[in-house]
Amino acid sequence: GTENVLRACCVLNIPFVVYTSSIAAVGPNTAHEPMFRGNEDTKYSGEVELPYGKTKAMAEKLVLEANGKKLSNGGKLTTCVIRANTVYGEKATFLQELYMLAKARNGVLNYLEPENTERNYTYVGNVAWMHVLAARNLQLKPDLLAGQVYYCYDDTPARKGFLVRYQLLSSMDPAVTLGSHIPYWKMWLVIQLHRFITVILYPFWKPRPFLNLPLLNTIVTTFSYETDKASRHFGYKPLFPWEES
Repeated sequence: GTENVLRACCVLNIPFVVYTSSIAAVGPNTAHEPMFRGNEDTKYSGEVELPYGKTKAMAEKLVLEANGKKLSNGGKLTTCVIRANTVYGEKATFLQELYMLAKARNGVLNYLEPENTERNYTYVGNVAWMHVLAARNLQLKPDLLAGQVYYCYDDTPARKGFLVRYQLLSSMDPAVTLGSHIPYWKMWLVIQLHRFITVILYPFWKPRPFLNLPLLNTIVTTFSYETDKASRHFGYKPLFPWEES
């Protein structure tokens, strides 16, 4: 799909592309090595294992390689990449799923992240605003933004991921309470048991998809960044504060 869009831009003489990627294009990787306070220039080794991250990484490569390509009218294509992050507004699907799961457990919200995990969260209003500014400045300052990658960021408090989710859900429903940390080994055993049951019963029953090991490793791996690159390159400042988000 990304390849077709880029090809169409060259044929139809659309000179600017801002591609929405994801931090999943970078990691965490198969060895679930942590990245603590990285930035756009941080070299992160290893192979991305989840399919979503793999496709995003491939798409990023195509977009950056397309920068400078000739258009049919003789001009050139100018591209940049924005890596968005997770929590997207009050209608975020996964927040609704977490809430329903908590209600099914008598309002208890359990969590998987170990205490030393750190993650950043970004809200959709600020992600959209960053795209608007990037698109505008890609035209005004193409030499600066061309071929660049930007992480999304805002003023989300530096809290553990499960505490952020708890604050959001409990503000909506005070009955939601924070439960306990589920150890990695227990989730690993549950995943293996689920896989075994799925194989045995597959001809007769197809259970709902469950957490897999790559996703579990992603959840428990510290992967955070700090950056002001968007601010330096095109004057980005969060449009919505934490409270309003």
